[in-house]
Amino acid sequence: MRYFKNIYNGRYILFSLVSRDLKNRYRGTILGIAWSLVTPLGLVAIIGTVFSLLWGISMKVFVPYLFSGLIPWLYISACAQGGTTSFISAQGYIKQTQTPIEIFPIRTALVEFTNLLFGLGAFFIVYLFISPENFNYFMLMVVPALIIWLVFGISLATLAALINTHIRDYAPLQGLIIQGFFYVTPIVWKPDILAEKNYGIIYQLNPIYYMLEIIRRPLLGEMVTDFHVWTIALGITLLLACASVLFTIRIGRKITFKL
Repeated sequence: MRYFKNIYNGRYILFSLVSRDLKNRYRGTILGIAWSLVTPLGLVAIIGTVFSLLWGISMKVFVPYLFSGLIPWLYISACAQGGTTSFISAQGYIKQTQTPIEIFPIRTALVEFTNLLFGLGAFFIVYLFISPENFNYFMLMVVPALIIWLVFGISLATLAALINTHIRDYAPLQGLIIQGFFYVTPIVWKPDILAEKNYGIIYQLNPIYYMLEIIRRPLLGEMVTDFHVWTIALGITLLLACASVLFTIRIGRKITFKL
């Protein structure tokens, strides 16, 4: 419980840092935070057009599928990559004040979660225009999925921060790992493609696949009928959360000597 108590004690600093990060990210730009909508829209438009032409798939079908997978993936990638510098970039706070160290990876995850919400807002606008008939009450399952994703992002950022603070080679190595996961995760392609060739094991052993499924299907207005998908996604999240909490408490203020 000490972990959560420290977060509560540092909550005002946390929210102040998150607000400042969001303002600084888009300071001086004309569109401002609207870039959180424009960026995913641009990526989906480019990738969706190219692959729908290559594979001969209707844009009406492919674009929502791509959009619902790419936006969550960008969140995962940003939490992992941003998490590696969470403690390093905040070493002034950590060394010179008694600010709880727990809040700094959470700061990274909350900023990226805000961008995720804007990206999902863009998705709903596009999906409402393309396929308004698919809007239904199954989409409400996005809410519990987002809660799981927030915890997942915080845990991922925290573990990346702890590891990279001790082993500075971890950040570039993690970048390669994330790039590899992008290609073996059904973000652009559909699982059926590998299943038909008896290579379904590639995505079935991929934990990110299950994380994507619990949010992608509700976004598309589909019901997740496979109970094990939710179970595995929740299990992965709880495992990472427990590891991040235990390691953070174990290291504590001793992390100062690694900065």
